[in-house]
Amino acid sequence: MRRLNVILLVLFLLIAVPYYWLLLDNRPGSGPAKPIRIADLRALADAMPGPRPGVMDGEVAAYRSLPRNLFAAGAGLKREPIAVLAWQLHAADGSSVVIDSGIAAQDATAMGMTKINPEGQARIERALRSAKLVLFTHEHPDHQGAALRMAGGLPAGARLNPGQLPQAELAAKLPWQAGAAPVANLSAAAPQAVAPGVVVIPAPASHTPGSQLIYVRMADGQEVLFTGDIATLRHSWQDLRARSHLVTQFMAPENRAEVYAWLKTIRQLKQEAPGLHVVPGHDITSLYPMLGHAPIARNQFRFELQH
Repeated sequence: MRRLNVILLVLFLLIAVPYYWLLLDNRPGSGPAKPIRIADLRALADAMPGPRPGVMDGEVAAYRSLPRNLFAAGAGLKREPIAVLAWQLHAADGSSVVIDSGIAAQDATAMGMTKINPEGQARIERALRSAKLVLFTHEHPDHQGAALRMAGGLPAGARLNPGQLPQAELAAKLPWQAGAAPVANLSAAAPQAVAPGVVVIPAPASHTPGSQLIYVRMADGQEVLFTGDIATLRHSWQDLRARSHLVTQFMAPENRAEVYAWLKTIRQLKQEAPGLHVVPGHDITSLYPMLGHAPIARNQFRFELQH
């Protein structure tokens, strides 16, 4: 009996310990939130003259359903739609800002997307071509890559930080067209206003070297924070859950300590501004006002989920 107990204990340790570390471990550490305050973001958003965005559209380019634990360690095994999203902000003067690029069909297939929305992606690409300003939360194929595959390459309105350039570590793996030589026209050092009501918040060396959050103060005063994949799901920032070690060690490496610092920052900003609408990088519920997310959005959500 004793020998059997020892064998069972060894088997438990061989299975349970790696499982815990790979999928459940969620120690956020003692690192502080970043010294960014909502009052400073509001001041920057108001500093640039002109009409602020009045309407926000969201679009789904593709999705796949995966266990929450992968993208919010310890959040459970329930499968969650991991959606590829893009957003368009419309101002009263007819100008628009687009955030992220959706995903090209070949990249969606390579990433194992189970549902692809070509009509939605076509709408995203029309928006990218016409936008006065195009911003990317980071340099991955499902956030920046589709803009590089379009005919003519990078949209005219695109602005990049140093980590999103073709010579940067991860951005170099994106499908840049021959001869592409954009320059960095966004700082990686401090929050900066880039359009009326729109502020870019650099978060280098976190999820990726070129990661950034985007804060928007709408024309009616409502506020939105696009987190990119620093917060993949709502569980990420609400419960301070970074991606699992399985993902960050073996699939998409990131600086876990910096990610936690930014997750704490997102929660801090939400505490300072309870009405702030936080939009995670891949959370489908961002498109549903009835679930407590942005009622400011026109949300032309035309893609039927089947999961």
